[in-house]
Amino acid sequence: MERDRELQESLRDLSVLLRAVGETPWADRCAQAAERVAAGGDPAEVRRLFGGMGSLNDLVIHPVNGHAVADGQVDRINRALAGLRERIYSASHVTCGE
Repeated sequence: MERDRELQESLRDLSVLLRAVGETPWADRCAQAAERVAAGGDPAEVRRLFGGMGSLNDLVIHPVNGHAVADGQVDRINRALAGLRERIYSASHVTCGE
């Protein structure tokens, strides 16, 4: 259950970060995934966010992509994004016993 909670919190944190830079579609998907896990949904479904072209793994926060972030903050924001993606992916595996 602790890992479920960690997964939910990480998904919510990612949703907040993405919403702050104007990446609303991904923010909504992460918030919905957190709600599904909280409601007892299969954490393995979270991994679908990471698979295939156009997945969460492909996302780069940058003004050229239409994100509301200053040039000087791009590296910091993308490091935070990478850290949250890693936490979410890892927690989704551990929660499922993999």
